[in-house]
Amino acid sequence: MKMTLGRKILIGFIACALILVGVAIFSFKNSEKFIASNAMVEHTNQVLSEFNQILVFNIDAETGERGYVITGDTNFLEPYSNAYTKVVEHLGKVKELTKDNPDQQKNIEDLEKQIKLRFNNLSKTIDLRKKDFEKSREFIASGEGKLIEDEIRKIIEKAEGVENILLSERKLESNNDASNFNLVFGILLLIIIA
Repeated sequence: MKMTLGRKILIGFIACALILVGVAIFSFKNSEKFIASNAMVEHTNQVLSEFNQILVFNIDAETGERGYVITGDTNFLEPYSNAYTKVVEHLGKVKELTKDNPDQQKNIEDLEKQIKLRFNNLSKTIDLRKKDFEKSREFIASGEGKLIEDEIRKIIEKAEGVENILLSERKLESNNDASNFNLVFGILLLIIIA
């Protein structure tokens, strides 16, 4: 039995329509996956930014404390006064952002302890300076604050290392998703043209 031209066109049209529906479904699914992997990259960048902000405000506190110790001018304490609130705020954000990562939660717990020690150390220095410049200078020279600050930096570097590994993995996954989509889309386009 011979197929009529109309029947061949109808079958060709149905086949093209099915392929187009398949391409549309594939495109939608792949775009969802691509968006999700890009969101994870952005999430990791946000975590890195929060750790950076913790370090910045910690340094601001030290800068304010040192300025006050050197000059005795309480105007230098402004960065110190604002810093603790900001550090606690960013610690809360990074803790929430990494709640699914036990390693990071441990790093944050260690970081919180060291930050409390650091701010207690800074506060003690300021109190000593209010009474006696030389005692505050000797307290700074003892190196206790530097040891705590070095530990804070070490914990942040460790936490950022974890996030940088995740960032590399997530960028690779995102790039692979984009490449796979382009390859399959090109193949399906050739099938449609054929």
